[in-house]
Amino acid sequence: MLSELWRPLLVLFTFLAIMVVILVLLFGGGDDDEPYVTPDVPTPTATVSPEELDAGVEKKNPDAESIPAKDLEVGDCVADATVTTGDVKTFDRIDCDKPHDGEVFTIIKLEGDKYPGLKAVSGKGQRGCRARLRRQATRKAFADRRLGYKFVYPTPQSWNQDVRAVTCLATFKKPRTGKLAQRPGADDA
Repeated sequence: MLSELWRPLLVLFTFLAIMVVILVLLFGGGDDDEPYVTPDVPTPTATVSPEELDAGVEKKNPDAESIPAKDLEVGDCVADATVTTGDVKTFDRIDCDKPHDGEVFTIIKLEGDKYPGLKAVSGKGQRGCRARLRRQATRKAFADRRLGYKFVYPTPQSWNQDVRAVTCLATFKKPRTGKLAQRPGADDA
């Protein structure tokens, strides 16, 4: 009886060991400096939250002007998108013809008098910004592994100061000049 069970168990454990080795080879290892990014799916570089008041942060780029996060508009380029995380009050806006690592590509308006909660506003940014980037950017631009996105969303405090929008920024791992390539007729709605 024991010998009859031994053979199927041996086959099962051998199969499981092979599957573990395959999974380790597929998903383990790799370059720790650059996370795996699916070529057709940009990854958010960070999520951040704005406040109305200027933080008084010193500009990192002499060609840039410090602007409150709530005042960013579609088409604005920023020189500090990939390094700005956490409770963001300002960005360094710069002319898009100068090297920059971020560009505002859409703004998602939020409705209601009551703050919908962190989960709701960050979820809207996560899903909404990605969907709009996919719809607006050209296929080639969207497939670029150096492209990512981040978003700025309201906190309960800024919501009470009428900041009721999620601002979506395309981010570039390597600073670039010029605007994000957009599909003809793409809108920011």
